Parts: sequence; structure tokens; C-alpha cells
Amino acid sequence: MALDFKRILCPVDLSRFSLDGLKLAVKVAAASKAALYVLHAIDNPFDELYMSSIGQADPALLGLYRSQPMKRAKIVTATEEHSAVLLKQFAHDWVTALTKVRYIIKSGDPLDAILDTAAERRVNLIVLATHGRTGIKRLLIGNVAEKVVRHAPCPVLIVKSRAARRKVGLAGR
Repeated sequence: MALDFKRILCPVDLSRFSLDGLKLAVKVAAASKAALYVLHAIDNPFDELYMSSIGQADPALLGLYRSQPMKRAKIVTATEEHSAVLLKQFAHDWVTALTKVRYIIKSGDPLDAILDTAAERRVNLIVLATHGRTGIKRLLIGNVAEKVVRHAPCPVLIVKSRAARRKVGLAGR
């Protein structure tokens, strides 16, 4: 069976777990000469990941948020703009060999963002890393990867990261 993918979607949360998914997505995209769409969904624009970096880039913006909560839309916009920079930095070293890479930032539920992007871009494959959570953590947090597999309009390749495998003693297998 030949790799005949034309458009590949790789959602990332900017964690070391999702980096393993991105690396595999790049390999598949290179082998099939496919376009790679790297998606980052902003579930909570006030998450520490964004606030600390926005605060470093523009401390006045954080001061504005604290003093005038009605200005939250400005924070959300700044978060989206800054996330685009973070996403490109995150992926840069791995995607340089590809000729067709697109970065997508969406706000909202990650599952909805992934499924909407897959439909909008008519992707042929989704490559998604899993954090490898089990037990109560998985029940409380939910498993986006599992939900994507159930609802995606195309094949989904799930990557269990090396960090997750080490956590359960499977590294090297």
C-alpha cells in the first residue's frame, strides 16, 4: 500500500508529547509529498503557557487585563497572535525539509478544532500524539485522541510519545 496522502493534519499542544506526533507527521508528509497542517487549539487563552510569554512580550497587556477585565478580548487576540509565534518556533526545526507547511491557530475546544480543521482542509490523515494518561486522570481529563479516532472523517494515526512509554516502563520496546 502506497502512502497516498495529500493533506496531513497534526494537532499539537506545544508539549514534548505532541513533538513526537509532529516528528512522525513530518516523516509521513515527506514520504508522500503531502501538505502538512500544524494545528494548535487554544482551549483556555488565560492558561499560564500564554500568559507568562505574553507578559514577557507586553507587560502592559497583562496590567490592562487585571485592571479592566472587560478588555479580555484584547488578551484573547494577543494570545492567538502569540500562539502563532510559539507554534512556528515549536515546529521549525522539524518541518524545514517540507515545502508545504501551514500553521493554524484556533480558539475553543481542541476536539472541535481538530474535527473542524480536518473537514475544512479535507485532510487525508490526522497524526496525533497522546499523553498516555490512564485510569482516573483519563476519566477526569478526557482523551482527545480517542474522541478524534471515533469522530474523524479520515484515518487517524495515534502516536504514544516516548515520554509516555517511559512512564509505564515500555521504552525500548
